[in-house]
Amino acid sequence: MRCSNAGIVAIALISFCWAGPQGASAATVETAGATRCAISGWSNDRDPAGLNVRAAPRKDAQVIGRIPPPQDQGSDSYAAEFKIIGSRDGWLLISGAKFADYGAGKDGPVLFPGSGWVFADKVRFLINAPDLRSAPDTGAPTVMKLYTPDMTSGPDSATIDHVFGCAGEFADVVAHIRQGPRARGWAHRICSNQVTTCP
Repeated sequence: MRCSNAGIVAIALISFCWAGPQGASAATVETAGATRCAISGWSNDRDPAGLNVRAAPRKDAQVIGRIPPPQDQGSDSYAAEFKIIGSRDGWLLISGAKFADYGAGKDGPVLFPGSGWVFADKVRFLINAPDLRSAPDTGAPTVMKLYTPDMTSGPDSATIDHVFGCAGEFADVVAHIRQGPRARGWAHRICSNQVTTCP
């Protein structure tokens, strides 16, 4: 789904069923007032119980699912990945959570079909564009470039310190390179690949 860079959309409430550990349960997910997003990411929650997925973007909303913690694949460990389709009040609306099998080059079964809300700062992703911008627009002024001074490391090596939300194909983050300064801005060319840079 391609969306405009920013735009508030009042979407009708979405109903879906999710087969959880105790069987199927129906939930109504609040989506009104969400900003549309078209990026992807992975769970950064190390809680053995998994990342809570809620019916609304607030911490007291009903838990409608959980995204499992990272899974071992050979000598490495990878987190569950998902599409990020909306943002509101420091929360991200996700769908289609699953583990990617990087060894076989395919996706595993869907863990959580969505939609549902996760706390934004429990999500991470790869950044492929070097400019952190002042607004979710490729023409907006650059706040900071994600390159080391010697140009040996670029945006895909950036550490994301915080995630606040998203708009269109941009993510609102605080990030830095190695021991360099931190800055908040809008990152572009976001993807959920945990092994290599994205096309």
